[in-house]
Amino acid sequence: MTTRDEASEMRPLRYSINVTLDGCCDHRAIPADEDLHRHHTENLAQADALLFGRVMYELMEAAWRPPAPTGSRPDWMEPFARTIDAAKKYVVSSALEAGRLERGACARGSGQR
Repeated sequence: MTTRDEASEMRPLRYSINVTLDGCCDHRAIPADEDLHRHHTENLAQADALLFGRVMYELMEAAWRPPAPTGSRPDWMEPFARTIDAAKKYVVSSALEAGRLERGACARGSGQR
C-alpha cells in the first residue's frame, strides 16, 4: 500500500535535447542514426510521461504512429517507435485537438505569458 507521502513524492524531471558539437539544435538538421535512437529509447523507457509543446509533438508524431509502411524506416528505429508510442504524453497547446492524444492529455495554453 502506498502512503500519502510516497504518492506525492516529486519525481525527477529529465530534459533532453539534441545538440551538435557546433551548437545546432534544429531537430530536423541532426542525423538520426542507430546509436542516437538506442540512447533515446533507453531514456524514454525510464520516463513516467513525456512533455511536449505542440510543434515538437507534431514533428515527432510521425516517428511513433503505427503502422509505418513497410520499408519506410530502418528496422533499428522500431524499438524507438514502440517505446515512444507506448509512453504517456502531455502536450501544451492552444491549437492541438485533444482527440489526437491516445495516451496522454493536452494542457490548454500557449506556454507564453
